[in-house]
Amino acid sequence: MDINVKLAEHQNIETSRLWLRPFVMSDAADMFEYSSDSSNLRFVFNPHPNLTHTRFVIANHFMKEPLGKWAIELKAEQKMIGLIQFSKLIEQKGTAELSYVLHKKYWNQGLMTEALASLTEVGLKEIGLKQLVLHCDRENFSSIQVAQKVGYKCIGRFKGSTQYNKGRISVFEEYVIKKGNQVLGVSHV
Repeated sequence: MDINVKLAEHQNIETSRLWLRPFVMSDAADMFEYSSDSSNLRFVFNPHPNLTHTRFVIANHFMKEPLGKWAIELKAEQKMIGLIQFSKLIEQKGTAELSYVLHKKYWNQGLMTEALASLTEVGLKEIGLKQLVLHCDRENFSSIQVAQKVGYKCIGRFKGSTQYNKGRISVFEEYVIKKGNQVLGVSHV
């Protein structure tokens, strides 16, 4: 079966506290709340300068090609609080790289662990990927901790720069989980 069919079948994923779902334009104000705050984005992307830019990003990145990209909605508040996506998907190899960001107001509540665990399980068991990868800046202790809680293992380090860290060379750690590994912290409904 085509991987896009499998992704389309899993556009909506429910956990005990979250909905992982496609983006809609009405997410713009919620996204702008966290995407305009540089302290929330140190390791991910440049802050959005205004709501117009956020609307552009939602339309041209998340809605134009929605498969493999999920808004994270906190069910109790009916609020979009972050995103998680397969940022690089190589169908021929059965691998995907994940990236995510969460509104800092919701840090340290296990929400990103819940989202990552659920998407990891869906990716490996339902979509049929063989391996999932995360690249974390070595200074991004929270992301590293989330990956480890879900069962990802560090397999190496490398130096690099991203367009978001203004040319600064960082040390990144590569975390991997493979089909057949135990996914920890899953709480499907």
